[in-house]
This record gives sequence, structure tokens and C-alpha cells, in this order.
Amino acid sequence: MIPQKMVTLLQLAGAALGIPAAAAGSYTAYQTFFSSEATCQKLRTNILATLERRIAAEAKHALLRKDVSEFDKSCGDADPDARVIFQAAMQDATPTGNRMPRAIPAPAATPAAVAAVGQPEPAAAPVRDQPLTIFGAPGSSERHGWVAISRKDKAEGWVVNFTGYAISQTALPPPGTILTAQRNVPVWSDIQVGAGNDTSKLQNRLPPGACVRVLGTRAGPARLWAEVAPASCS
Repeated sequence: MIPQKMVTLLQLAGAALGIPAAAAGSYTAYQTFFSSEATCQKLRTNILATLERRIAAEAKHALLRKDVSEFDKSCGDADPDARVIFQAAMQDATPTGNRMPRAIPAPAATPAAVAAVGQPEPAAAPVRDQPLTIFGAPGSSERHGWVAISRKDKAEGWVVNFTGYAISQTALPPPGTILTAQRNVPVWSDIQVGAGNDTSKLQNRLPPGACVRVLGTRAGPARLWAEVAPASCS
């Protein structure tokens, strides 16, 4: 199957070879398409550079806030893995005094109480215990985790996150395979079911070019999963 981005390029090229009006329209589409890609790449670069800076949490939060908000609005739907990582980074960089307290489970409501006030209040989203780090970095305690090696995108079909094996729904990498991340990939302590994510299970992140060794695989309806361990790329 031809990736959606390639289809877009072919459509633009075809329009440009047609009548002048179509060429003008194709130029506008071309400019919009690549301007968006360039903007998202610039935001990724800026955010990651800020994450690497050794500065106070207040200063880091201030620098991240604008770029992460813009990325979430303009690029998050096309790159949900980076969105998860950047939102977690914002949480980590939030000054301690401004963080929301960890939710404490409320006692079970009695039938009479439920009848009196309606349905119980929904529980607050869980919070991660540890700041987000790079998977396998020196000093990291986690030696294995789960990554989405491919995810289903509405526009592009299955988007593969790793090289090193021809990943598909019918061909998952066997144990021992070395994979290389193509983009920022979240590492989870457990498989995420459905479209939503439990951020309390977000463990680390893999930067582009990082390598992992496959321990096992599992297929889901929207994501193909592999349990992995850090590995050398050589």
C-alpha cells in the first residue's frame, strides 16, 4: 500500500502537469503540506532541545509551555506518540508547588448515597511516579518495557515506528530482533488498550536512532506491540 504522504505528492505532481488552474491549486496544496511538516519538525526540535537543557524546572516549564501547546494543537493528531512524550515532559517540568496532588481513591459509595447525588464522581487521571527519561540510559532502573512498533493512522494506514524488520499485521519481529526507532517512541510498563493511554504506565522514551532488542510481541486492533530491552546498535 502506498503511504498517504506519497499519494499526496503524486496528486500534487499530477495536478501541476495539468491545466494552469490546477497547477496553481497544486502549488497552494504543496506549500500548505510542506509548511505544516516543517513547522512540526521545528517544534519537535525545539522541545527536545529544551528537555536536554539543565535548567530550573520553572524556566524549563516556561520554555516548553508555548511549543508543547502549539505542537498539541497543530501536530498532535499526526504524531500521537510525540504528543504523549511532550505532555509528560510538561508535567515533569511543572514547578512542584503548581502540580495537582495525586488523586486518592474515594471510598465506595453506598446505594443510598448514589441515589441521592446521582453517579459517583469519576476518578482523576493517575499521575506518574518518576520523571520521563531515556530508555536504557545510564542509571535507569527499567530494563524492559512495551513499545508500539506500528500504529494505525486514519489517513496513512499502518505507520511503522522502527526499522530492522519488515513489520506488518502478519509479520511481527521474532525475539532477538534488533530494531531502531525512527522517531520518538513512548516506552510503557504495560500494553495500552484502545485509543487512550494510561499515563501512569508511561515509563521512558526512545529517541530517534535508539536501538532495542525484541523480547516478545503482541498484536492489538490499533497498535502492534513489542516488549523490548535496551540494545546496542552496533
